Amino acid sequence: MGSTSSQRFTAHKKMTRDNFDQLAALLGAKPVRARKIGFIAARQAIALERVETHWNGKETTNTAQPGDWVATNLTPESKPLRDRDGNLNTYVISAARFPELYAPTGAAIDLGPVYRGNAIVLVLRLVDGFDIVAPWGERQQSASGYLVLNGDEVYGNQTETFEATYEILND
Repeated sequence: MGSTSSQRFTAHKKMTRDNFDQLAALLGAKPVRARKIGFIAARQAIALERVETHWNGKETTNTAQPGDWVATNLTPESKPLRDRDGNLNTYVISAARFPELYAPTGAAIDLGPVYRGNAIVLVLRLVDGFDIVAPWGERQQSASGYLVLNGDEVYGNQTETFEATYEILND
């Protein structure tokens, strides 16, 4: 599965739902449910497009295939989310997953139409961060953050972006 040092988690292959559950057991942590409260502005890629995701440094890189969506996180007030260096928090969502994850709001900004999230996810807080292989095959790193189980995909989300765009659901 991977290794932990304190709560820093490292995985050298894509994680599965079982890996996520095993990590929770190893940490003695119960995953919590969360939902996206921030919005995204998104547009479909028309050609291969390399997208770097930044948050106070480079987090990961992904290549959007034609038809995939290039999304930028927005606050609950629909303002673009920027890190301390002014970088937009932009990433790729596969064409197949996009309709199940997001719904149009009818609004648009200069970065594209605005969408709201539909999914409820499970998350594990990793105070000391992660260094994992993301579902798209590239490394994803953060000094602190959350591992997110969204359907069968496990990926990381940096603490500040997660806390600005998600809310923990108290069941």
